[in-house]
Amino acid sequence: MNDVDELISRNQDEDGLFSDADNDSGEEKQNNASLWQPSGSYLKDFLFFSGPGWFVSIAYVDPGNYQADIQAGATSQYSLLFALWWTGILSIYVQILCVRLAFYGKLTLSQAQAQNSTKTSRYFHWAIAEFSTIITDLPGVIGFAIALNYFFGWPYYVGVLLSLLTTMLFLATLNLSGGMRILEIAIAIFVAIMSVALFVEMDFVNPDVGALLKGWGYGFVDVNSSDIFSIAGILGSVVMPHNLYLHTAAVQSKSEQVNQSPDVIHSAVKYCSVEPILPILISFFVNMAVISIAAESVYGQTDDAGQVGITDFCSYFQSLKGGCLLWAIALLAAGQSGAITTTYTGQYVMDGFLNLQIPIAVRSIVTRLMAIVPGVIVSVLFPERLNSLVNIVNALLGLLLPFAFTPLVKFNCSKTIMGDNASKGVEKYTLYAFAITVWAINATTIVSNIIEMNV
Repeated sequence: MNDVDELISRNQDEDGLFSDADNDSGEEKQNNASLWQPSGSYLKDFLFFSGPGWFVSIAYVDPGNYQADIQAGATSQYSLLFALWWTGILSIYVQILCVRLAFYGKLTLSQAQAQNSTKTSRYFHWAIAEFSTIITDLPGVIGFAIALNYFFGWPYYVGVLLSLLTTMLFLATLNLSGGMRILEIAIAIFVAIMSVALFVEMDFVNPDVGALLKGWGYGFVDVNSSDIFSIAGILGSVVMPHNLYLHTAAVQSKSEQVNQSPDVIHSAVKYCSVEPILPILISFFVNMAVISIAAESVYGQTDDAGQVGITDFCSYFQSLKGGCLLWAIALLAAGQSGAITTTYTGQYVMDGFLNLQIPIAVRSIVTRLMAIVPGVIVSVLFPERLNSLVNIVNALLGLLLPFAFTPLVKFNCSKTIMGDNASKGVEKYTLYAFAITVWAINATTIVSNIIEMNV
């Protein structure tokens, strides 16, 4: 992921802190004769643009995703697989919109919102973006606590407090030569091990292929009101609001290296639009494996299926020896990788909305501390409710998604920002239909929960 290293190196000074030189780097690159243009080799050009899609795809296999998957399989068997699939397809389209805004609009999402808002609304949108970024880190904190509980039997609150160590490790690693690459490789290895373990366990539980395909293709026919909260959780855990801010910023690391002639930019957009597809599809099948295991091992096996989650999921593994150890490693790795993305997202959000940059060390520690507080409270007073807390976070992210997605749609359809590359015609109406659908899901979720509380 060379682009991620470039992204980080351009935003850090010699001490590992974010630099103020970003605004000048684009102009310097414009004068550089080595700016990218099509080489005639599809593979070579594709590899040049590879990276941002894999970087943001970390969010598709984090502890929050696993929690949403477990809940979907445990409470509704395979019927919500369609929601996972179509949410994944939507997320591909969302990442393409991020690419277009970065290349054609030459803006990150936070910059575009700031430039098209009043001072009051700018601070409001900044607060929403900051809040969604911070709570995204909460499942990672809980995942770390669960991992330490599996490893050493420590209470969850101890792990939550010690999760700050992962932040310090992250910062220390960045100061090493090639540190980010080392960390990325380690995380990729751990998550790959867990992915293989999930597929092996999925094979052991022998999923009902007919039910799986039905849930994947048209499971919506079996959806009832009690599934709405789970659907909102899937939406929030897959199309995370912070990813929209992160991807528009990450792609700019490539847009600044591209010859600015229209034809070359169009080619670059095509490569960057294709690049996220593979990691997102891979993440779908990993999440499908989790749903399948829960559907076969938890659904109908306990009266408390709604309470099963990442804290106790591996106890339902039927045949995989060492499953809990691998599960703990995956939660640890996923939580750490999530800390990386939320830290950098927070930087871009503050820079875009407020034109304010703070040392990455401060940003990382503050983000993690704000996630630790609710984690400690729940793990001390209601340790059995940690799964529920992650469910709430996923649902909240779903509710907050429109505040990032709707502006992204609006800006992609704006000729003022995108010029002749603005979405128009059928695509424009399709995008607005997507935005309205997301709002509708949120409204339905709120209403169904109010009705449920009053029953």
